Amino acid sequence: MIVARKGAGGIRAALAVVGAMGATALGCLDRPVAAVIPVVQSGVSEVVRNEAVEKVDLLMVVDNSGSMADNQSNIMAQLGPLIDQLTNPPCISRSMPGGGTPHACNPMNMDDVPQYPAVKDLHVGVISTDLGTPGSMVPGCDDATRGDHGLLNPIRNGFALQSHLPWAPRRPNAVTAPAGFRPMACNNDPNQFPSFITFCSNAADATCDVPGMNASTRNPAIFSDWFKCNAGIFINGCGLEAQLESVWRALIHHDARAVPGNMSPNAGFLREDALLAIMMLSDEEDGSVRDCEYDQGFSAANGGAGCVSGTDVYNTSSMAWAHPTNPDLRFYLYTPGDNRDPNWDLNRYVNTAAASMNRWNKDLLSLKPGHPERIIFAAIAGVPLQVPTRPAMGMDDPPTDWNALLGAPSGSADNFYGRDSSMAISGMQETAGPFSMRAANMDPNCSHVVPACRRAGSTYNPMMTCSNSQQMAFPSRRIVEIARRFDESPLCNGAPCRNGLVTSICSTNFTVAMRTIVRKIASRIGGKCLPRVLATTPNSAGESIVSCIVREILPVGATTCDAARGRAVPEQEQDRTFQDEMGENHVVCDIQQIPTNAMTRQPVNTNPGWYYDTAADPQNPTCTQRISFTPMGAPGPGTITRLECIQSVPTGM
Repeated sequence: MIVARKGAGGIRAALAVVGAMGATALGCLDRPVAAVIPVVQSGVSEVVRNEAVEKVDLLMVVDNSGSMADNQSNIMAQLGPLIDQLTNPPCISRSMPGGGTPHACNPMNMDDVPQYPAVKDLHVGVISTDLGTPGSMVPGCDDATRGDHGLLNPIRNGFALQSHLPWAPRRPNAVTAPAGFRPMACNNDPNQFPSFITFCSNAADATCDVPGMNASTRNPAIFSDWFKCNAGIFINGCGLEAQLESVWRALIHHDARAVPGNMSPNAGFLREDALLAIMMLSDEEDGSVRDCEYDQGFSAANGGAGCVSGTDVYNTSSMAWAHPTNPDLRFYLYTPGDNRDPNWDLNRYVNTAAASMNRWNKDLLSLKPGHPERIIFAAIAGVPLQVPTRPAMGMDDPPTDWNALLGAPSGSADNFYGRDSSMAISGMQETAGPFSMRAANMDPNCSHVVPACRRAGSTYNPMMTCSNSQQMAFPSRRIVEIARRFDESPLCNGAPCRNGLVTSICSTNFTVAMRTIVRKIASRIGGKCLPRVLATTPNSAGESIVSCIVREILPVGATTCDAARGRAVPEQEQDRTFQDEMGENHVVCDIQQIPTNAMTRQPVNTNPGWYYDTAADPQNPTCTQRISFTPMGAPGPGTITRLECIQSVPTGM
């Protein structure tokens, strides 16, 4: 395109036109703003949304039923490496093709760059899967009303866990956690920790501390032990698990948001500008039974019918359910969605019909309005040891074959209840025996369904196929469906978010599973690649800058361009406000550009602002052009940040 060459100061006036054309359009000026001297140039107008977050709120969902002792020991061994990988990622080399082999970072080697950005601010909360058995007394479910009720840190706050603390269970026949299960840092005091714990790497950032509410540390080793103390809830919990409803109670019913005036017991855990990562550990199917006390308008919005309670499923004398006497089998032998299904419809947790007028607004997506990409759902659950994948060339993590796990869809892939589960994967697990992901698939020789997997390395003995000596996990079909929705449903601007994953709990080592989860989290805290390399020019000090402006559109009601955060009022009056599609006016601020060193390509100082980052993107080493922010210059919560540039393009490009 032919546009005008800019004189001194003219770039800002030109950029106002670029910005007015829309957030994602390429700028093309349609009027001269200085002497018209034809020259080939290219406009770049990019929305740099605050998606590359540095904060993570990690919710750990621990199945504490009687079959989980070995699985909990395995996960406890991986919590330390998980924290280390999140807060201190390995390095790759700028000079090596593809970054070379990941290795420990050498702070003296300028060629080293982190493989992915570090999590600088981490909240960790733990919940159990025990919601009791309302209306019925079931052995092992000693709180018949609410169990641990989705309260963070159930060791301190859970109703049921008070009767079976890991180190001193009071309930008859309860098992004490073995020596070494919890680290020495745990002092066997239920009140040792508050509802959630915080890690923060920035010693100067006082916002990392939440006085009176939160235990905070800047030492990852200490934080790792704290994590284990909170997650080590051990077993003895209710064997009729409510995994998904426990998450809903924790985050929505108990309102875990960090907002002024929130007095909920879980308040402060969820931050608007943080990534929410839900990590679930369970070897059973989800049993989130309909309890109309917590309906909150869901049934009316999801089909228009009133709530019909399913809590009678816990009553062994009731004949209305799939098995006459065994409450556990009642959660496996029904057809999903029929009148023997006691559970909440899965739309309660993730409703993919975002455009529906009747959409219930209290599902997990409601926690990040407008930002579904900021929710990751990862489950170590009842799925085959080898999770089926679809062919994908050159991908370290090929996409999961959800149809193989759940069966062929009927119509919309999001119609879980229309799937033909008889088409789901089944077979023989090497030497360990038969496995299946099919629904209502009773083992004809046993009092349980065919498992989804059996412990890795175990040997199948047909004479002992029903023995508890061979550890197994059962199909977690409802949990898998929620992971599938976060992975492949078109929730992110009409495209899949790719934020859901499942791995098998039958593994004897969760190292690979945890590494996969870390990669998924890291993919959401990385940078954003620009469509083309920007031309740099030297300033008077010989430092590199680009002819671009980064502007921050503030949320409605925010009116100050904070100089302490590198913000300034734009020079041109017409650039100082922005009206959105709803007619709301927003204040616009210019963010200070920080020059980079021509040799090291690093910002020359740590003043608040942005810089043109030409280091290899840890998530995409082929990308060497993105916008990054210094620690105190990062976009604030609820803002939209826009890059606007006019760049010369060499002839022939």
